Amino acid sequence: MTQERWEKLTKREQLLNIGAEFMRAKVWQDKDEDKFLLALERALELIDLTLSDKKWKGALLALLRLRDDVAKFYAFERSDDVSLLYRAL
Repeated sequence: MTQERWEKLTKREQLLNIGAEFMRAKVWQDKDEDKFLLALERALELIDLTLSDKKWKGALLALLRLRDDVAKFYAFERSDDVSLLYRAL
């Protein structure tokens, strides 16, 4: 996904795309570590694109906190239910 294409999406569409990666991660969390990590990587990429989108200027702190939580799952610093990330959206 390019930054230009990502910025054409509405905030809602962006959140839905990030949420879809969280749900993908949930499916694979206890089944396939590689697929779990790929979903988290994609979520991190999408969050990074969101952080660069001007329409989110007022919500950067919340996005950075969300990114930090995703990174903790990715680094296996957290092992609880990854669907908590979805609820954070």
